[in-house]
Amino acid sequence: MTTNDYICAYANNKDDRYHHLPRLEVAVKLSRLLSKRFTVKDIDNNRREMLADKFDITDYSLSKLLTEIENQERFELIVR
Repeated sequence: MTTNDYICAYANNKDDRYHHLPRLEVAVKLSRLLSKRFTVKDIDNNRREMLADKFDITDYSLSKLLTEIENQERFELIVR
């Protein structure tokens, strides 16, 4: 996924600030971490809460991001 693809998804997301996709800078950092260290099956509720707290976003925003960058059994890297 490119940053342009993510910006389009971010712009088209009409949810409020607690349910919106995270900012691009946060999404890039998270995608880098997730694509290198985790598979889709590795992310359970505890890990989701831990990542959301670490990156200072809501659990719902993280869930939306995971859905956006999920590619079969791996997470896709957001590249600039």
